[in-house]
Amino acid sequence: MIDNLVWKSNRELSQVRKESLSVMEYQAKRQIIALQEQANLLVKQAQEIENRVKLAYSIEESIYNFEPVTMREYYLYEHKGNLVLTLIEPFNSSPYDKFLTTVRKLGDSTWEEVPPPPPLERKDDLQI
Repeated sequence: MIDNLVWKSNRELSQVRKESLSVMEYQAKRQIIALQEQANLLVKQAQEIENRVKLAYSIEESIYNFEPVTMREYYLYEHKGNLVLTLIEPFNSSPYDKFLTTVRKLGDSTWEEVPPPPPLERKDDLQI
């Protein structure tokens, strides 16, 4: 047998090929996982846009007597079978039947739901 780096035995070539395929498979799996994560993010973003558009249609069909200002919070209620958009915050006694959500108009004329604020800590819960 010739001892040359260029000419290897069939057994050595087989082992090199297996290692090469193993490395290739590892890299391909990593790239596929990264692409799946990107695809999941794109799907999530598309769903968020779709939800904002649906909310915009609901608000367009609601009753309100003012021109909404971008980035200002409004309150969406159900009242007597209709949606009502108002500046009246949800308190214990509201003139409307059911509070649905807080919304904000965005610059692209879609609307987003505003998450509720976190609960305030009570003073007696704090340790000094």
